[in-house]
Parts: sequence; C-alpha cells; structure tokens
Amino acid sequence: MSQFPRQLTEMLSRLQDKLPDRPVGLVPADAFFTRKVDLPENLTWKDKLAYVELALEGNAPFPLEQLAWGFLESESSPFAFVYATPKSRLKRLEIDQAEKYLQLFPGFLTLSGESFPENTIRFISQNAVLSAVYLAADNPVPEKVVSRKITAELLTDDTFLEARKSMEASLETEGYTVESGLWLGEGIEIHSNDAIVFKHRHLNTGTPLGLKRHTLGLPGNALWAADLRDASFASQESNIRRRSGFIWKGLKVAAIAALFLLFFQLSSIGLSGLNVLRERKLIELEPQATRVENKLTLASRLTQSTEEDLKPFILMEVINPMRPDSIFFDRVRSRAYNQLEIGGQSADGVSPVNAFADSINQLEWVQEVENNSRTRSNQTSFDFIITFSTLPPSPEGGFVIPDEESEENTSEEQSG
Repeated sequence: MSQFPRQLTEMLSRLQDKLPDRPVGLVPADAFFTRKVDLPENLTWKDKLAYVELALEGNAPFPLEQLAWGFLESESSPFAFVYATPKSRLKRLEIDQAEKYLQLFPGFLTLSGESFPENTIRFISQNAVLSAVYLAADNPVPEKVVSRKITAELLTDDTFLEARKSMEASLETEGYTVESGLWLGEGIEIHSNDAIVFKHRHLNTGTPLGLKRHTLGLPGNALWAADLRDASFASQESNIRRRSGFIWKGLKVAAIAALFLLFFQLSSIGLSGLNVLRERKLIELEPQATRVENKLTLASRLTQSTEEDLKPFILMEVINPMRPDSIFFDRVRSRAYNQLEIGGQSADGVSPVNAFADSINQLEWVQEVENNSRTRSNQTSFDFIITFSTLPPSPEGGFVIPDEESEENTSEEQSG
C-alpha cells in the first residue's frame, strides 16, 4: 500500500514526459534597442498596455507591426522598461517560428524580479552576450541595459571575466554600486505547471557565489507583456494553455480514480480468493469438528448420567436425619437430577408423615414437597415427590455406594 502513491507519481510523470517539449527562447540581448517609459499613476492594465505601446510607436525607428517587442513592469515601479527588435533580425537569428516556444524573452531578463537596497549594476551573460543591467534601489524593473557580444573564439570563464572587466571600464557607474563578478546562464528548467527556472553560475575573480536557481515570478499579464510575441498570439496561447491545464488536471484525476478502482478491484479479487481458501479449509476441518462435538456430547451425557445415579443418595442424606423413627422407606428413586421420589409407611398414623413433609419443605434447598398419604385398615402409607431448587452439597465423607464385587466379598465372608 505504501508503494501506491509512488507508482501513481511515476505514471503521471511518464505521461507528462510524453507531452510536447516546448523550449523557452532567449534572444541575444544585443539584438534589442530599449527605452525607459515613465507611467502615470493609477493606470488599469489595459491603459498601461496602450500607453507603453504608444510610447514605443512614437520613438521606434521601425513601424510597430515590424517589431517584436515587450516590456517589464511592476506595481512597485513608477516606470516600465520597453525593449524591441525587428522581426527580420529574429528571422536571421533563426527565431522565426514563434509558436514553437513556450515563452520568448530577451537574454538579459533571466534574473528579472530581483532588486537591491541601493542602486546596483548587475552583469548577466546569455548566448555569448554580456549585459549590464542598471537597477534602481528597491525596484525590480531595469532602468537601462547595455549589451555587448563576446567575440572571443573560445569562451572560457576567464574570457567572460575579461569581457566583464572591459565593459565595466566603459560604463557610466556614478551613483551605482557594481555587483562583483557576473552571472553566467547554465540552462533552463520547465516544470509541469509551466513554471520557468533559470540556472546561473556565478563567476568571480575572488570567491564565487555558486549556482543560483531563479524562478521567473511574473504573473499572467506581466508574463505575456514580457514575451516578444504580439497580443493576439498571447491571448490565443493563454486560452489554449488554460484549456490544456483543465484537460491535464482532468487526466490526472481520471488516472487517480482509475488506479483506485483497479486497486479496490484487485483487493476484492484477493479477498474473494482468501474466502475460497478459508471455505475449503472449513470443509476439510468439518469432519474433525463433528467428531470433537460428538465426543463432547457423549462426555456430557456420561457425566450427567453419573451425576444422576448419585443424586438419590446425596439427596437422601439431606432429608434422612429429619425422618421420625415411626416412619420407614420402602422405595426411593429419581427421574430428574433435582427430583426425589420416596415411598414409605408410618406406624403412628398420618400425623408424623405430614410433620416430616413440612420439615423437608423448610429446607433451603427444597422448592416444594408433594405429599400423597393415605390410611387403610389403620395402616398409613405415603408417596413424596421432593423438588430441589438447588442441589445441596455432598456431606463430608460422602455416601458410600457398595459395588457388586464388594457385596459378593461381604457375602462370602459372612458365609465363611
């Protein structure tokens, strides 16, 4: 059972791997011209988009329909940073099939969203292009980006550090703190929810900061505003992804439900098989159980028979001490374990018989005494049926019942 969630995760992962793999496109940063656009306060998103588009159209060297463009913005920034490149240049860079990319960004954007407590210049390198990104204090939106292609034939860490040193010497850095070293792009991860993680390795002449994994945290509108493709493509792609997301979630729910149904079905089959095995075992054990039951019944009957044979003597020992001398018994028997039948005669009439019956009825173990007495020709006879409520304890020493052998031995001794 503990392996079930792991198997489900592996199956969903394999299903996810079969989906089309769409890469994130990074256009070399030196292909863009950029502009900082101050924004009026309290603009809606639609108004902000129109304002940025109008600002770009008024300052771009090409008609807007010939440009691939986008911009970065933030609620904490009073300005937007706009970038654009001719579509013909993207074609020369073999980036002409825009639909094959999950997202399409400029190369300097991979650490977008981070800010510093003071004005800072950060160096980022993607696609053999080095970019100096100017960031105002506590603002994740760049004020300016300067990019240069690294022309060395062999790109080593020392080559990148030398290019950074040369670029820093040519930049205007007054009023800015220059971050040490540079961040070199080391690949991209795309998660199942389309989250994009950019990996960067820090290069420094001193102690490097190691590997940074930066998740691009742009919300929906801001993500497509940063993308280089036009608004119509962004709207269409957003709708497709939304529907695909619903379908993918539905597939996962259906897969989970199917696996649970399969698990319960297998469990039901397993339990049915177990019941069959147990029924077979019971059938095999039934003759043995019957024999044991018969033996117990026989033992119970033997025990009961033995007890009932002894009961008349035990019961007689309880009532005999109360018998008057004028009464004698001529027959005693028991038809039930708690019932004693006595027959006898009285030499002094019926009065001693009735007194004897009343004495027996006063015993704590006796439930009732049925007294049938009769007198004929001055001779009184009686029959008692005594029913005991509980069996009295055996007197200490018990009542000795002579067996046939001992009786024979006694007779022989007397004869001798």
